[in-house]
Amino acid sequence: MDVLNRGFSGFTTRRAKDIAHAVFPIRKGAYANGSPVDGSSGWFGWLTNGARNIKQNVFKEDSLAASNWPENKRPFPTSRSKMQLCILSFGANDAADPRDYRHVPLAEYSLNMRYLVNTLRNPDSLYYTPETRILIITPPAVGDKMSEENFMKYGWTYGPHKNVVTKKYAEAAIDVAKDLDIPYVDMWTAVESRVQESRKHITSEPSFESSKDNGYGGYDEFLTDGLHLNSKGNELLYSLLVETIDKNWPELHPRHVTTSDYYE
Repeated sequence: MDVLNRGFSGFTTRRAKDIAHAVFPIRKGAYANGSPVDGSSGWFGWLTNGARNIKQNVFKEDSLAASNWPENKRPFPTSRSKMQLCILSFGANDAADPRDYRHVPLAEYSLNMRYLVNTLRNPDSLYYTPETRILIITPPAVGDKMSEENFMKYGWTYGPHKNVVTKKYAEAAIDVAKDLDIPYVDMWTAVESRVQESRKHITSEPSFESSKDNGYGGYDEFLTDGLHLNSKGNELLYSLLVETIDKNWPELHPRHVTTSDYYE
């Protein structure tokens, strides 16, 4: 099985929408402009061509390595492989301040999320894969003070991320998930509720105040810079993700997955 991450620094739903055609696999038997479409374009073609380019460029002075590179064995999936699960995790960058180039208005964000889902669900789409399960992850809560300090270290004059704004994008993601009957992981609430619970302990037990209340309000327990998850935050995400998968598609739980499940 392959776990493929497709996302880059600063990515938003707008940018994801622009490259969806190069990321999602083209369905079997697809036709475009009256001609059959195979795996030579889109995600699978991209990967296979990547293998060919590695052989031609990286190993061009190493004939032994080049001869062992499995280009002809198609080391990457072909258009016959199955995309079992697609996880859409967007919103943190979309929710940036309108002065920030990454900002995507809330209404557009919702439409873009629907577009990405429908790219896989619409029978008329080249990328229609009805067997693919789709899961949405909301953006996590934001530590305003941490985030602002981090951006100002790099010359910004303001902090482009605010928790109250990100909450609206998390809610919009959940609305899309509910409307389209898609399971979701609410990372905003998961982080925020734990931060608030931690604050109660600090308030009720003043002896902890000097050691735990560093001005970040408890968000540093889950976030590395006020925006990105730290190790504990990622552990939380993993546990909720596996829990959601097990609840909705137990056959995809890691304990049940084998390599043979992914190829015909």
